[in-house]
Amino acid sequence: MILRLMLAAVMLLTPRAWSASEKPYELVNATNGMQIMAIPMSKVPLVTIVLVAKAGAMTELPSTNGLTHVWEHMFFKGNQRLPNQEAFSKRIRQLGITFNGDTSAEMVRYYFTLPSKNLDEGLQFMADAISTPLLEANELERERKVVLDEYDRNASQPGFDLFNIERMAIYGNQEYLRNPLGRRSIIEKATREQLLQIRDDVFVPANSALIVAGDVNPAKLTGMVNKHFSNWKTPPGWKPLSRGAFPAFPQTTEVVKTHPLAQNVNQQITWKGPRATVEKADTWAFDILINLLDHRSGKFFKKYIDSGLTLNSGFSYHTQSRAGELVMFAMTSPENAVKAKAELLKEPAQWVKEGYFSQVQLDDVRRKLKINYKMELNKPSAYAKTMAFWWAITGLDYYDSYLRSMEKVSIKDVQNVVKKYLIDKPYVTTTLLSPKDSEKAKIKDNSAPFVEKFLKNY
Repeated sequence: MILRLMLAAVMLLTPRAWSASEKPYELVNATNGMQIMAIPMSKVPLVTIVLVAKAGAMTELPSTNGLTHVWEHMFFKGNQRLPNQEAFSKRIRQLGITFNGDTSAEMVRYYFTLPSKNLDEGLQFMADAISTPLLEANELERERKVVLDEYDRNASQPGFDLFNIERMAIYGNQEYLRNPLGRRSIIEKATREQLLQIRDDVFVPANSALIVAGDVNPAKLTGMVNKHFSNWKTPPGWKPLSRGAFPAFPQTTEVVKTHPLAQNVNQQITWKGPRATVEKADTWAFDILINLLDHRSGKFFKKYIDSGLTLNSGFSYHTQSRAGELVMFAMTSPENAVKAKAELLKEPAQWVKEGYFSQVQLDDVRRKLKINYKMELNKPSAYAKTMAFWWAITGLDYYDSYLRSMEKVSIKDVQNVVKKYLIDKPYVTTTLLSPKDSEKAKIKDNSAPFVEKFLKNY
């Protein structure tokens, strides 16, 4: 399974400005209330089926943090038609399926790619997995070990503790809503009853969409989906879960942590960013800003990359509906760490000056976004997963108008969001480096009180 924890750059897989008749997909409702999206691309005899739900850490409780990810793993186990892991695996081989799933803060996806001649049977296979999971104790115990191994692999990374401290500093007692990996102690005690409750809370047709891309006939797809998914129902009286608002962004906080396995000096500055379903126009302006800063003729690239001041640096924003984080990041040598951080903290003030960005660079960025979309559109398997992301996170209206909206973003709009979110606003900085590099850079580890406050009982 894939669990997406940290993203270093904004997703660039974006559409062009569609008219209603030009959309690359067809969207209808199944008889059980689930949305069906068909994306016909018949170049090769393959199809990808993606089942996506608006779920993840954002729908959990402190007592269930990480269990949506456990449920994701159990999706690929026994059900009423295929009663155990062995039968499930045998059917995968028979249908020629490659499969996986991922759990994030705001989305869960399951996806299969298989020969298009097996689409009908593949849909049945997907329907059985989501609607009739057995969640048997022996399979849960076996899979729990797999999930714990995944947790431990993440925990072994040098930045794991610092990443948790940063999240907790920003989101306070609501931090679990941004932590799809969850807590080890909760995963160790996961019960069948908890997983069944998660299924009834979020894995229901009214909260899900089925996306089929590749060698598919949209006219026939709806009938096949209704045939196989009709017994999967939304419980009476079901409503989407709401877990409340996040606390205010904290005052400026700086955390430095050493780890013997850290390489180079990794620095990050995080500000509160826009929510994609609320401050839409601001998200478009930041996506343009990210690409402008990445432009090789730009002043940022020349100052921080070409000069050698940093080994790598940039700006990122990951599109989310309930929260937003704007991140400036840099990897440096210990000799340049102090200077690079000082310059980066002053950098947003440069972005609002006339002439920092040019119209030629802006035109290049818009062209790049269109090229990226064209490339993605020719990869049905990847495109289906991309559409699942946008369906779950922002809704398709946001997706359909994305490039049209981007084409309206001006350099002035970019300058305005920099003033609104970055200049003279509080931030959280984190620095990860080895004890040896700490001495070279003369940057002291100050993490002890943060570890005591946030990680003592983690």
